[in-house]
Order: sequence, then C-alpha cells, then structure tokens
Amino acid sequence: MHWQDFLDFMTNFRTDRIMEQLAAWNIGNLSQNPYVLAGLVLAIAITFFLGWKAISGFIAGLGGFTYALSYAVSKGTGTEGLSGGGVWVLVGGGGVAIILFIYLLFIRSE
Repeated sequence: MHWQDFLDFMTNFRTDRIMEQLAAWNIGNLSQNPYVLAGLVLAIAITFFLGWKAISGFIAGLGGFTYALSYAVSKGTGTEGLSGGGVWVLVGGGGVAIILFIYLLFIRSE
C-alpha cells in the first residue's frame, strides 16, 4: 500500500462523509424505534441477571452512545444542531453512557 492509497482511504473518514453515511443508514430514527429500545433494554437485563456484568456494561455503553448519536443526528448537525441542542445531547448523552459503562464494567464488576 502506498502513501497516496492510504490518504485516499482516509478521506472516507471526513466528518461530512461520515454524516452522509449515518443519514443514509437512517440512524436518526433509532431513538424513536420502540423495537430497538426494547431490544437494548432486554439484552441489558438478560446479561445483567445472568451475572455477565461486563457484557451488560458494554451493551449499555454502546446502546447509550448509539441513542445519543441517533438523537443528535435527528436534531441536525452544524449550526442548526447547535440551536436544536443536538451537539449538547451528543456530548451529555455520550458522557452519561461512558460513565455508566465505566461503572458497570469496572466498579460494579465484582
């Protein structure tokens, strides 16, 4: 692989291309889909009660961050996202998801 091939590959990770791909996947509707939310809650509850607290924490962190990302994308990005609160939801929701993930994975894992 040459340097130019690597640079061409890395252009796929530009913010505008990532947001276009998230919009193409229709991720903005995940925060309103009851089947997705019920599936996450059910997976977290099953793994927690089976004693798999590390997996439960991982699913809770991943699900929480996905929910925050979905809500932020549905509110909009850029300057319209600032007025709609999308960026603050992404930062706050991501922070809460990470705190819950760390608590369930490392602090409550004994």
